[in-house]
Parts: sequence; C-alpha cells; structure tokens
Amino acid sequence: MIFDTHCHGYWRGLRDRREEVRRNMLAAGVVRSIQIGADYASSLQALELARDWGEHTWCTAGIHPTDCQECAPGSIPGWMEKLEETARGNRDKVVGIGETGLDYYHLVPGKEEEGKRVQREFFAAQAELARSLDLALVIHTRDAAADMLALMRTLPIGRAVIHCYSQDPAFARTLMALPGEIYFSFSGVLTYKNARLVQQTARELPLDRILLETDAPFLPPQAVRNRVSVNEPAFTRHILDFLQTLRDEPTGEVEQAVWDNSNRAFRIPA
Repeated sequence: MIFDTHCHGYWRGLRDRREEVRRNMLAAGVVRSIQIGADYASSLQALELARDWGEHTWCTAGIHPTDCQECAPGSIPGWMEKLEETARGNRDKVVGIGETGLDYYHLVPGKEEEGKRVQREFFAAQAELARSLDLALVIHTRDAAADMLALMRTLPIGRAVIHCYSQDPAFARTLMALPGEIYFSFSGVLTYKNARLVQQTARELPLDRILLETDAPFLPPQAVRNRVSVNEPAFTRHILDFLQTLRDEPTGEVEQAVWDNSNRAFRIPA
C-alpha cells in the first residue's frame, strides 16, 4: 500500500477530474493521501477534498512562504487564529500545519529583505502552532538552507516533514541532529537524471525517516514526465519503484517501512 503524503488535489488540472484522479490512485495502489494547504483559502479546499474523499484522505492547514511575503507582519496573529480554528474544529482530518517554510527563489524583486523577514516570521508562528496542537509541521525550503537551519535550531520543532527534499546528504544529516522527529519526503525529483545528490540522500538516510509524495499537480516523475503535463497521486507508485532501486533492503521491506513512516509522521492509525 502506498501513501502520497503531499499533494494538491484541489489545484487546476486535478480538481475537475477528482473522481478520475481517485480511481487512478486506487488502481495504482495509492490508497492514502494528504491534501496540503498553501494559503487559507486552499487549506479550506484541501479540507473539503479530504471530507469528499472520505476515510483515506487527510489535509493540512498552512500558509506557503510565497503567499505570505507581502503580508504585513502585524497580520500574523490573525492568520494563525484562522489556521488554529480550522485545525481544532477538524481534528479528524487536519493532521498538519503547512506547508510553510522559506523560499528565497521566489522573492518579490526590490523587496527581497522584507520578504525574507516576513517569511521567517510566518514560519516561526506556524512552527509554534504545530507544536501547540501536536501536529506535524510541513516544511518547504528552497534556496534558504542557512536561514532554515538557523531557525530550526531555535524553534520548538516536534514532528516535521521536509517536503520535496532537494538538498544534499549533508543538509539532511544536519537536520537529523536537531531535536525533534524529522522526516524527509521525496517527490518525482528523486527520479530525475540530474538529481544525483537527492538520490544519494535517499540511499543514505535511515529507512525509518523516508516518506514519498507527488506534490501533484507539479513535478511528474521521470517515468511519465514526457507523457503528461499534470502530475497526480497515482504516480507515487513510480517514485516508490525508483526508491527501491536505490536501497539495499528487500523491496517489500522498503514499501512497508515508507507506509509505516507516513502514518507515524502524521499520527494516523495504520
């Protein structure tokens, strides 16, 4: 059984095909998914989809770094109140806060330093919220490794998932040395020919720290990259198949471990 721990099924290209997408998932053995919020509105869409798809689907509530960087810092308490209300009122479905984090690749030109500051403040606030609610913190990090490490050393990180891992093994080792229960989620990027450092990380990490995701509708795995423009949760199967070629453990052991890790990271009964 396969678990897509990070997708956006409410996104254009998927939402109008949601029943077909669900059928494709089940046919591929992808039986669970987590729908990830990227701002307050999409967090509500993720929750709606989680309820529509029923007992095998969950969601998160959060504000992505590229969606917060032009917000006034004074607005953070209000946004955190909304996220907390959504999470507390839907504990059967909301299993994480995020995705949040730092993304210095998509900074607004001319407002780079201001954008970085606001991203850091929103990330810190969501980390505090996740810890207070005992929920997983779903972390997005791009071109911001040094600041991410500095922040994570000071924040109350309980359980965290580094989503769409795209760094080298050294970054993962440094994160693993921090307090907290940190997991590393690999997307279709793992299967790309030029992703050698990501592949090396997936080889070296302890098996009990690894999750898989599609980040659908983005980043189709190599096996379908030339045939589709929209990624979907069913393609988690291709990422699992590729991961198994990188590991020394027996195939069934890898699949079982990733399944167990996914449920444990988000505190979902197996």
